[in-house]
Amino acid sequence: MRMRHPLLTSLFCLITISACNTEGGKTTPPHSKWISRITEYHPAPGQFINTALGDMEAAEGIVGGKNGCVSLGGYGGYIIFEFDHEVQNIAGSDFVIFGNAFDGNSEPGIVEVSPDGERWYRLKGSEEHTEGTLLDYAITYTRPSQITQAESVVWTDNHGETGEVSAVSFHSQSYWPLFLSDDPQTLNFTGVKLPDNSSWNGVKYVQAAFAWGYADNWSADYGETVGDDPDTKNSNKFDLDNAVDKDGNPVHLTTIRQIKVYTAMNQVVGGGVGETSTEVCGALSLSANL
Repeated sequence: MRMRHPLLTSLFCLITISACNTEGGKTTPPHSKWISRITEYHPAPGQFINTALGDMEAAEGIVGGKNGCVSLGGYGGYIIFEFDHEVQNIAGSDFVIFGNAFDGNSEPGIVEVSPDGERWYRLKGSEEHTEGTLLDYAITYTRPSQITQAESVVWTDNHGETGEVSAVSFHSQSYWPLFLSDDPQTLNFTGVKLPDNSSWNGVKYVQAAFAWGYADNWSADYGETVGDDPDTKNSNKFDLDNAVDKDGNPVHLTTIRQIKVYTAMNQVVGGGVGETSTEVCGALSLSANL
């Protein structure tokens, strides 16, 4: 049998796609720290739905890095994604989510996590027990009579309130998510609703940040990095130790498989700004190669 020089063997291992060791075995390629797959994108009606920020292509655009953003529409609209590995519960933050928040423009989304895609737990945030937070919120949107162009979308909720996702002059397309495969006549969402954060400052409407625990939120830690990874800058940081069940009881999670983000506010901002809609611009796992 022809023998290969040890040095040549080492060089061969370095340049081949599958890493190998000197005993002829293979090592597992490193995991990616970026989102690997979108499991579901189910937005609520909104002014960016059916645009380049609110369709299935936009949802797929957040896979593999910080390459774009996707809008979740009004209250309840959500996206579910996962990595190519289970996210571990390590010391401190376990993953980060990128949004497009800036000072005066926070559109907070609640984050839920699941170890198996079936059991879901909320990561609590700073507004968990704030006045105006509703822990048992449910909303139903009704499809407009025509969907060829922009028309306000009416909603009702389980607290006896009614309203609409108002059409704005900047976006003329239908706000109803036309790409949903089941062609629904109504859309129903449940979850926690956060208190309104919009106010007029004498010059413009601003959407104030909450302290911590939400996606697309200009929180104090937004500009910080985690674990000496510069890619974690300008993101919201999340710790699995903040997981709670539907009744608010703490839950201990060692690993999770899927992450869900949903718009947690039912609010129309004045001045032509329109509905508050969480945007997700990617996510990063901090345990990709542990």
